[in-house]
Amino acid sequence: MRKRGARRRRPAHRPAAGIAPALLGALALLLLGLVAGPAVAAEVSPPQPLAPSAVIIDRVTGRVLFGKGIHDERPMASTTKIMTALLVVQRAKYLSRTVTAPAAVVYSSGIGLRPGERITIRQALLGLMLKSAQDCGLTLATAMAGSEPAFVGWMNAKARKLGLRDTHYENCTGSHRDPYHHSSVYDLARLGRYAMRNARFRDIVWRKHATVRWGQDRRLLVRANNLLLHWEWADGIKCGVTGAAGFCLVGSGQPGLRPFITASLGARNRDQDARDHVAMFEWASTLYEEKTVVAAGDLVAAVPLAGGGEVQVAARTTLTAVARSAAPVRRTVTLPQGFSSRPKDGTVVGRVVYRADGVVLGTVRLVVVPQAPPPESPAPEPAEDSPAPVDVALPAPAATL
Repeated sequence: MRKRGARRRRPAHRPAAGIAPALLGALALLLLGLVAGPAVAAEVSPPQPLAPSAVIIDRVTGRVLFGKGIHDERPMASTTKIMTALLVVQRAKYLSRTVTAPAAVVYSSGIGLRPGERITIRQALLGLMLKSAQDCGLTLATAMAGSEPAFVGWMNAKARKLGLRDTHYENCTGSHRDPYHHSSVYDLARLGRYAMRNARFRDIVWRKHATVRWGQDRRLLVRANNLLLHWEWADGIKCGVTGAAGFCLVGSGQPGLRPFITASLGARNRDQDARDHVAMFEWASTLYEEKTVVAAGDLVAAVPLAGGGEVQVAARTTLTAVARSAAPVRRTVTLPQGFSSRPKDGTVVGRVVYRADGVVLGTVRLVVVPQAPPPESPAPEPAEDSPAPVDVALPAPAATL
């Protein structure tokens, strides 16, 4: 769905995460079975969301864990407002600044803003993300960029900068039925992951309800996001629905050891959509474990010593981390190429960095291991041709007169 004559830049190949996405979940499950054993593999089955497009990614690494139609371009309804809110929190110096509702709000739904009314940016953001208020979106876009079209230009520029190749914006709210306004679950999950790094954004999207005040008016807003309302471990992000888009949801949460981002487009039922997201979260949680990467005292390497011999080095402390059970842990050791003389025992001489899935699990300092004492030499045995010692009785000394 593109404008006639518009040019879209695409790489020659899709990112690895997008190749046969449905197979990625099965492959991860297979690897989990090889690592954790048949008993664990039998308990875990890949999710089967009903939405035509769905995905779950690791919020730490960005790795796609399961996907279904992840690059299908679809209308995304009010999940559009994720980009709107992100640009506002990034560009506004003070969220306490007061902005004015433009004339266009008279034609939009929301919290009831009227043209010329004043509201703070923070209050408008709460209305935008909790109530999905179109009037708050138009007010913020106009205040930040001068007009909605200018703000939409910012949105598309940001999408290009983030590499969201399946995404194009025509408005700042997602409320219009425009065939050129679209995204994909892959892009929405990546955008959600990026946005959740911003503390201002997180402070808005985790809220289940809030009271919005402007002028003499105030409204209690309750979020429509069933994932956020009914599961305590959820911490965002945004849902939406239109006739063309169906039910849409971008979620964030940590039901276990690891945080994840989910996205779905085109679902037929809001409650079922939320349950599908929960199933993806719980399934992905089974792929991770807390493991001891290295224990204090574990030998890591040996460094040559001038004149012969070597100096053994070991981990100074224990490192534990959460990682995929099937992810190989790789290490990068930094040590001198050799020692001219032996350092004192316990001296820090280098470090080792551990990574899994391309993310640093931790860094451990390396210390010199105490040198083992040389073994005691046994008593020499007599030579075979030497005569055996003979006890000789000496005569008693003569008495002195």
